[in-house]
Amino acid sequence: MSWTRRALTDLLGIEHPIIQAPMAGASTAALAASVSNAGGLGGFGGTDSGPEELREIIRAIKRKTNRPFVINLYLDRTVPYAANAANEAAMKRALGPVHRELHAGDVPDPVDSFGQFDEQIAVVIEERVPVVSSHFGAPAPATMRALKRAGVRVIATATTIDEARALEGSGVDAVIAQGAEAGGHRGTFAAPADEANIGTMALVPQIADAVSVPVIAAGGIMDGRGIAAAMMLGASGVQMGTAFVACPETAVNPAYVERLLAAQPGDAVLTDAVSGRPMRLLRNRLVELLERHRVQRLAFPEQLSMTRNLRKAAAAAGDAEFMSMWAGQGVTLARPIPAAQLVGLLVAEAQALLDPGHVTRAAADAATHWSLE
Repeated sequence: MSWTRRALTDLLGIEHPIIQAPMAGASTAALAASVSNAGGLGGFGGTDSGPEELREIIRAIKRKTNRPFVINLYLDRTVPYAANAANEAAMKRALGPVHRELHAGDVPDPVDSFGQFDEQIAVVIEERVPVVSSHFGAPAPATMRALKRAGVRVIATATTIDEARALEGSGVDAVIAQGAEAGGHRGTFAAPADEANIGTMALVPQIADAVSVPVIAAGGIMDGRGIAAAMMLGASGVQMGTAFVACPETAVNPAYVERLLAAQPGDAVLTDAVSGRPMRLLRNRLVELLERHRVQRLAFPEQLSMTRNLRKAAAAAGDAEFMSMWAGQGVTLARPIPAAQLVGLLVAEAQALLDPGHVTRAAADAATHWSLE
C-alpha cells in the first residue's frame, strides 16, 4: 500500500500529507517556507497580524517558496464583549504584583486583540494565498464563495463529529479533527467545551466515517508513529504544531524552547483561565496565578489581552514563568532540528511503518542523519 492518500496531497498541491500548524506567535515566513520546500504544507498564524503586516508576511513566504502554504485566521466573535468592571478590576489586582516584579508597568485595560477577520480575508484573496484555515468555525457563506472564486482551498477545525458535519455542509475542502491532546486553543465552536475534549484516536475515525471530505488529524502527533496511527484510523494527513516549535526557524523565545525540551508528562495543561477559551499550554506561574482567579476571568480574547504587557516583559527578560507557551501532550517527543530535516524524518518514519518497501532515499537520509546526531 502507498503510505499516503492522494486525496489530500492532490487537493493541496503538496508532496507529503504533513501540515505544519500555523501557530500565531510561533510561526514565521522562514518556518512556513522551509516546510513547504520540504514537501509539506508550511503555515503562518495570522490571526493577530494587522492586514498590511499579514500582506508583508505572505509576500515574504512567497519570496522563499513557490509551493503552497496555509494562513490561519480566527473567526470574529459573534457576541460583543460585555464589560464587567468588577472582574476587570479583580484581574488588575491579581496581575499587579507580578507586573511590578517584572517591571512591566501598569496592567493594561482589556482589548479585542483580534477582530480583523474581514480585512485579513481580503488580503488573503488579494495575495492569492493557496490555502486558508479557520478556527472557531467556517467562514460565512459570502466569504466562502469569495474564497472559492479566488481558488483558495479552505480547511477548518472540528472537535466533535457534529462540528465536522457542519463544516462539510459549509463547503470546506477538508476538516481538521483536533483531538484534546493538541496544543493551543481548542477550535470548538458548536458544543460545550467540556463535551468537546475527545482524544485524537477516538475522534479521527468517527469524523472520517461522518464526512466525505479529507480528514486531517491533529493533537499529540509528534513522529512517524503518530502519523501512521492517524492514517490507519482514516485520516488523509496530519497537522503538527508542537513538533515544530523547537525548530530554529520559529519565532519563539529561547526560554520557551528550553522549557519545552525539558517538559515532563502532564506539564501541558488545558485551561480557559489564560485566554478566556480552553487552550493547552505549559504550566508555569502565569497559568497558576490565572487559575487561582479563574472565576473572575474575562471573555476571549480580552482575558488574554490583560497579560500582553506582562508576557512582553517576560519575553524580554527570558523569563518562561510568565510566557504563554502553547504545547500539546506529546511535548516530551519534541526534537530541536531544522524544519526541513524534521519533515524528511517524519516521512521516513511514517513510510517505514506504512509502506516499508518504498522508503524514499531522501527520507532515509534524513532519518539516518538524525539518528547519528
